[in-house]
Amino acid sequence: MKGLIAWKIIVLSFVLLPGAPALVSAQKLVVGYSGVTAIQLPVWVMKDAGYFKQEGLDADLIYIASSSTMAQAMMAGEVAISTANSQAVVDTGLQGGDLVAMGAFVNFVALYIIAAPEIKSVADLRGKPVGVTRFGATTDFAIQMFLKKYGLEPVRDVPIIQIGGVPELAAALSKRSIYAAAMSYPMGLVAQQAGMKLLANLAKEEIPFVHQGITTTGKFMRERRAHAKALVRAYGKAVHFMHTRKEESKAILSRYTKVTDPGMLEGTMQYAYDFVEKIPLVKRAAFQVTLDEVAKKNPKAKQAKAEQFYDNSLVQELINEGFFASLWGK
Repeated sequence: MKGLIAWKIIVLSFVLLPGAPALVSAQKLVVGYSGVTAIQLPVWVMKDAGYFKQEGLDADLIYIASSSTMAQAMMAGEVAISTANSQAVVDTGLQGGDLVAMGAFVNFVALYIIAAPEIKSVADLRGKPVGVTRFGATTDFAIQMFLKKYGLEPVRDVPIIQIGGVPELAAALSKRSIYAAAMSYPMGLVAQQAGMKLLANLAKEEIPFVHQGITTTGKFMRERRAHAKALVRAYGKAVHFMHTRKEESKAILSRYTKVTDPGMLEGTMQYAYDFVEKIPLVKRAAFQVTLDEVAKKNPKAKQAKAEQFYDNSLVQELINEGFFASLWGK
């Protein structure tokens, strides 16, 4: 696992906010994100706009292409806080791990079903392979929930292939190795420009799911609670930055996604605005739906309670202290 982490780490230079005081001994930690998508923008803003450092955190960023792999890195102690989703938290917890969502970037499946142009309806996917980044990742959960909603049984009726990252999904679609995939923006837009079609917007399906969490370990919350709370504050400031300093946010988004087309940048920013939570309280339903789905394959999930996998106490403390009201008003 060490080797996997080492070559994937992206270490970025800090950019202090104008007038922000220099901090002599910031607390070191690694923060992971699991996709190159607009809903990861708060992580990038926290880094590039200097909010980590402003909150006393010396944070390195690491990109790992799926939540399930990210969970392994967290349990190995190589990542302190990440955007790992609710399925990764539940799967790890049922195996004895202690991951916990202390907040949520997104409480619904925030993806689009992108398909080959010959796929006219969901029914046309019967017998044709669809792709996911990794089994257990958000893309896997999303495509399975989508297929079931329209009467198709994953694997039995529609083969599911593990591909890799979202760019690899787009490449596999173009080669017809797969005929559909759940994708985020901007890659979903890139695939459409290359001739693929938008089959469904999962936002309209309103499937509860912690698509991107503010995930850590119970141990970290107990032993470094002040640092965990500092990160949640940094998140709140970053989301406010996204809404009030749009052009600067677009520049950060472009830097990480490599998208430069103005129209695509605008569409990708709107994707973030539509889904990213201003106040990152975890919704119970997002974990209950996850448990219900996992229970179909793992009987342990039937005995578990949604509340054991998330802890809203830090976000609630900040609400009570007036932190979010100071950003957004009452």
